Amino acid sequence: MNPNLKQDSSLERHFEMAEATVDELVRIVNSISARGKKAKKASQTGSVRDYILAVTELKTLVEGIGSVVDELSSLAEVDVSKIMESGSYKEELFSLCEEEDIRIIESDGKFLSYPTIISLSPSDAAVIIEKKKQRGIRPSFLVAQLKGLSKRQFGLKPETFIEMIATAYDLVVAEKELPAGTVVKLVDLYRVLTILPAAKSYTKSEFVRDIYLLDQSGIDTTRGGRVLKLPASAMTRSSGTMETVAKGGQIKLYAGISFEVTQ
Repeated sequence: MNPNLKQDSSLERHFEMAEATVDELVRIVNSISARGKKAKKASQTGSVRDYILAVTELKTLVEGIGSVVDELSSLAEVDVSKIMESGSYKEELFSLCEEEDIRIIESDGKFLSYPTIISLSPSDAAVIIEKKKQRGIRPSFLVAQLKGLSKRQFGLKPETFIEMIATAYDLVVAEKELPAGTVVKLVDLYRVLTILPAAKSYTKSEFVRDIYLLDQSGIDTTRGGRVLKLPASAMTRSSGTMETVAKGGQIKLYAGISFEVTQ
C-alpha cells in the first residue's frame, strides 16, 4: 500500500482502490475454488501429478490472499470523518458535479442541487439527503443519485404552502405595524414559521426551496383571494437574501414577499 494513501484526501480514489482490491480478492477466491475442485478430482482418480500441481497452486494462492486482505484492512483505516470535516470532500463532490454538468451550491451549511438538499454528518461518516441519513458517501455514487433525484418532487405542496406563508406574512405585518400589502423580508417570515420548537427542523434551505417551487407552480392566489408577490428589487442586494438552485441550474435569489388584495 502507498504509505501516503492515508493522507490522500480523495475519497473517490480510496474507494476506487478498495473496489479494485476486492475484485482481486474475488479473483483469488474463485481460483482457489477451481484449484480445489482439481485437487478433489485428482484425489478421486489417484492422479498424483495433477494432485501435486493443484495443491502447489493452492498454496501459492492462499499465501497471496493474506496480502490482499491486509490491503483491504489498510484502506479501512482511512479517517473519513477528518476528510469530510476538512472541506476536501466538498471540493471533490463539487468537482465531480461540474464534470457531470450538475449545478450544486453551498448555502446555510447545506449543499443545494435542484431540487435536493444535502448535508454532511462527518461524525457518522454519512450524508443526509432530504433528512434521510445515507451511509453511501462515495462521491461518484452521490453524484449519480443527484442525477436521479433531479426528476423527483420535494417540498410542501404549493396549495398548502401559500396558505401557510400568507398567515406568517400577516403575523409579520402585525408585529411591525405595517400597512397591508407591504413588502417584508422573507427571513422575517422564516423566523415566524420556525418560532415553535416543533418547526425548528424546517431549515432555511428547505424554506427557500419551497418558495422557488411555489414561484414556479403558477399558484399565486390564496383561498381568500390575496395575490402573492415576490418582487425582484434592491432588497435582493441587502442582507437577508436567500438563495437556491433553480431547475435550469442557475442560482435564484429571493428576499421580499407581499400579499395584495385584488380589486
